[in-house]
Order: sequence, then C-alpha cells, then structure tokens
Amino acid sequence: MSDHGAAGQQGGGDAVPEWVLDRITSRDVLNLSGQDLGGEIPAWVCQLTDLRALYLDNCRLTGAIPPELGKLTNLTELWLHENELTGAIPAELGKLTNLTRLRLEDNLLTGVIPAELGQLTELTGMWLDGNRLIGAIPPELGQLTKLIYLGLDRNHLTGTIPLELGQLTNLIGLWLDGNQLVGTIPPELGKLTNLTSLWLDENQLAGTIPLELGRLTNLTGLGLSGNRLKGTIPPELGRLANLTVLRLDRNQLTGRIPPELGNLVNLTLLGLYENQLAGVIPLELSKLTNLTSLWLDGNQLGGAIPPELGRLTNLTTLRLDGNQLGGAIPPELGQLTNLTRLRLDGNELAGVIPPELGKLASLTILRLDGNQLTGAIPPELGKLASLTRLRLDGNELAGVIPSELSKLASLIDLRLDRNRLTGRLPRALRGLRLEFLVLDPPVGDVSPEHQRLVTESTARLGDEIAGMIAAGESKTVEFKSTLRVNLKTGKRDEDIEHAVLKNIAAFLNTDGGTLLIGVEDGGNPLGLDNDGFPNEDEMALRLNDIVEGQIGAGAFGSFDLEFTSYLGKRILVIHCKKSKFPIYVGKDEKFYIRTNPGVRPLSPRELPPYVNDHFSAPAPPVEDDPGDVA
Repeated sequence: MSDHGAAGQQGGGDAVPEWVLDRITSRDVLNLSGQDLGGEIPAWVCQLTDLRALYLDNCRLTGAIPPELGKLTNLTELWLHENELTGAIPAELGKLTNLTRLRLEDNLLTGVIPAELGQLTELTGMWLDGNRLIGAIPPELGQLTKLIYLGLDRNHLTGTIPLELGQLTNLIGLWLDGNQLVGTIPPELGKLTNLTSLWLDENQLAGTIPLELGRLTNLTGLGLSGNRLKGTIPPELGRLANLTVLRLDRNQLTGRIPPELGNLVNLTLLGLYENQLAGVIPLELSKLTNLTSLWLDGNQLGGAIPPELGRLTNLTTLRLDGNQLGGAIPPELGQLTNLTRLRLDGNELAGVIPPELGKLASLTILRLDGNQLTGAIPPELGKLASLTRLRLDGNELAGVIPSELSKLASLIDLRLDRNRLTGRLPRALRGLRLEFLVLDPPVGDVSPEHQRLVTESTARLGDEIAGMIAAGESKTVEFKSTLRVNLKTGKRDEDIEHAVLKNIAAFLNTDGGTLLIGVEDGGNPLGLDNDGFPNEDEMALRLNDIVEGQIGAGAFGSFDLEFTSYLGKRILVIHCKKSKFPIYVGKDEKFYIRTNPGVRPLSPRELPPYVNDHFSAPAPPVEDDPGDVA
C-alpha cells in the first residue's frame, strides 16, 4: 500500500484523493461500482499501480479509456461496464497480462477490437458487448485458451467468424449475436464441447448449419436466427438433449422439420418461423411437453395440424400461421389451457371452429382469419374473458354474431368481415370498449352508435396524443423518431431498438407512461416511413418480437400498441402501465427506471430495495418470442 500512500501526497488535480485511498482494501481492491462519479476516468486512477481489481462500472463515466491504464499491470479484474465511455479500446490494455476478467460492455466504444487483447492469456471472461465496435474479430482471440465467457454481441462487427475460436475449448458462453458477420458458421465451433450458450443470431451468416454443432451436447441455448442460412435442419441437432431454447427462425432453411427434434424434451422454446420449411408437422414434436412457445409460422408446411399438439399443456404461444395447413382445427387444442396467443391465420383450414377453444381462459389473442372455416361462430368464445383481439375475418362463417361475445370485456379488436354472416350486430356489444370493429354489409344493420365506434375512439386517441405532444417529454411521456433506423446513417441500428426497449421497461418499472414513435424530441411528427416497414402490422410484429426476446412474454400484459394519425403523419403509440413484477432487459438483465424525463439503470446496490418497495410479485421467466399483432 506504500505506492498508494505516496500517490496521495502528490499535488494538483492528478493527486489520489484521500477518500479513494480509504476505499482501497487490504487486498488492493478499489470498488466504486455504482458511484455517481460522472466525467472522465480520473487521471489519478492510472497511478494506483498496486491495484489488483478496479471496479468503475455504472459510474456515469464519459470520455475515452485512458491508455495509461495499461500501466496497472497487477490488475486481475477491470470493470468499466455500464458507462458512456467513447473512443477506441486502447491497445495498451494488452499489457495487463494478469487480467482474468475484462468488462467493457454497454458503453459507446468505437473502433476495432485490438489484436493486442490476444495477449491476455489469463482471461477467463471478456465482455465487449453493447458497444459500437467495428471491423473483424481478431483471430488472436483464439490464443485466450482459458476463456470461459466471450461476449462480443450487439456491436457492428464485420467479416467472418475466425476459425481460431474453435481453440477456446473451455468456453461456456459465446455471444456474437447482433453484428454484421458474414461467411459460414465454422465447423470448428463443434470442438467447443463445454458450451452451454451459443448465440450467433442477427448477423448475415450464410451457408448451411454445420453437422458438427450436434456435438455440443452441453448446450442449453442455441440461437442462429435472423441470418441467411440455407439447406436443411441437421437431424444431429436432435442430440442436444439439454437444449431449452432453439432458434433457427428468419433464415432460408428448406426441407422438412426433422422428427429428431422431438428428442429435445427439455425445450421450452422452439423457433423455426419465417423459413421455407415444407412437409408436415412431425408428430414427434408432441413429446416436447416442456414447451411454452412453439413458432412454426411463415413456412410452407402442409397437411393437418396434429391433434397430438394438445399434449403440450405448458404452451403459452402457438403460432402456425402463414403456412398451407389444411383439414380441421383439432378440438384437442382446447386442452392448452395456458395459451395466451393462438394464431392459425393464413392457412387453408376448413370445417368448423371447435367449441373447445372456449376453454382457453388465458387467451389474449385468437386469430383464425384467412382460412376456409365454415359454420357458426361458437357462443363458447364468449368465455374467453382475457381476449383482447379476435379475428375471424376472411373465412366462410355463416349465421348470426353470438350475443355471448358481449362478455369479452377486455376485447379491443373484433374483425368479422369477409364472411357470410347475417342478422344484426348484437346490441349487447355496445358495452365493449372496442377500438377496431370491422364488419361487412349485410351485417350492415348496425346501430349508429356502432357505426361511430371507430371514428370516436380514434378521435379520442388523437386528442390525447395532441395533448401529450404539446406538453413535451416528461417522466411519463417519451418521443422517439424511429423504432429501428438511425436517421444519421439511414441504416438499421440495434442501439435505436435498444433505446425503445429501455424506455418501455423503465415505464413498466416506474409508474407507467406513453412512448410515441415517429415523433422528434421537439414534438415534430416524422411519421413511420423512415423505418421502412411494408405495413403497420409488420412494424408491430417487429416490436413485439424484440420485446419478447429481450424483456419476456410477461411484459405483454402491461402495454398496448396503437397506430394513429397526428398532423397528417402516422405514429405508433405504446401505452405502458406499471408492471406488477420487475422487468429486466436482455441476457444480462439490466433494470431501468424512468426519471424526469429520461431513463437510468439501477446499480446492483440500488436494485434490491427498489424491487422490494415497488413490486409484489417476482419476475416471470424470459422466453424469446416473436410476439403477436392483430
């Protein structure tokens, strides 16, 4: 401690403050985590050459990382994460050859990853995720053979995945998702047999899925979604018996769904949506009794819906929409009493709507539109007390609209058009607070009250929005120009999406509020065209996708989406109410609250008392779900 004491005697602004010396423990640890230091990393930090651990995370630090930190060669731990640090990662950090953990995640760092970090051969964990790093992943990182965790996700990295990463045989977690990586997935990753988490999603990877990934039998999470992968799904993935999450969605995969996936009995989430998969839904999937989310939508699947899917009683989301499925809707689906979202729309289903669907008491969204269903609307659907959206449009349904639908007190969206319905709209529906009501004329014997329904609700919403914009941003109101596009670059930017997620979570964790997308900070409406979505449904689908993937399905009960017009521009309105349980963001479970106005994360020290004071229920488990829209 003599060097520390000497530093404290120096004069000028570089002198080590006495209070800092008092915080250095006998083990040469300086822990200032969560302290509201602000400003740049103080120059005196670089004088503490005896330090073995330096924790400056979540301190509101700005500016660049001083290259002089490379002089602290005794450091075994350097934590600078959750600040607003800018500039490049200094190559001088490669001199800290005793480091075991380096945490620089969730800053605003730019530039490339220095190849010199490959000299830190004692590292067991390196987290550079959530920055703005560019360039290729240095092959030199393959020298870090003691690494257990490597997080490079949520950057702007390009180039290919280095084959040298296959040398990191001690890795348990490898996160490369949310970059712009190209090329193929190296078969060498199949050597990383200790991996439990492998996330390569949201890149531009091409080629086929390597058969060698079937050797990673310790995997619990495998994410390859949002790439350009082709070919078939390897049956070898059926050997990954410990998997709880498998996401291969949003690629260009073809062929059949391998029956071997039915061996993955620990799966809670299976995402294969938006590929080009064909054939029938394998009966073997009915063995996956731990599944809570099954997404097979947006493929070319045919045949009938297997009645055996009714055995998946833990399902909360079942999405088979946008395929070529035929036959009848199995009554056995009425056994899925935990379902909150059931989407069978956009298929070729025929026959009647099973009355058994009225047993799905937790259902919030039911979409059967765009099929060839016949018969009457079952009165039993009136038992779905939690239902917010009911779409039966675009079928061949006949008969009258059952008055039992008036019991759907939570319903905001009812679409029955393009059927063969007759009679008068039941007067009892007048009590529903619908925001969307779409019917066809001859069910045109509609009261004037119903004819004014949509117009009046839209006008009320418009007045409310105008008042919010006029008042400006506050603790309960936030404006965002776009959902996903950086207006400065004109390109999609995950940081933009992440900012939206942070605000939603912060509203839910505080007192609720409203987020307006398509409005500049000053209140000028920009509209939604800048985000480049083909339609508003796709925009809502993307938002629900990232919410459920980064926050969790539990958040859906606490916010609603609305599209409306303001001064001739379309905007997206997200109404948030205070959550009953804490809401966390991302794999690292960041916790945000709303300030006046703005968002800030809570430090590990602040979090427990805040949660104890503000919530009555624990957080539900996160499941990555592409969400649902009307």
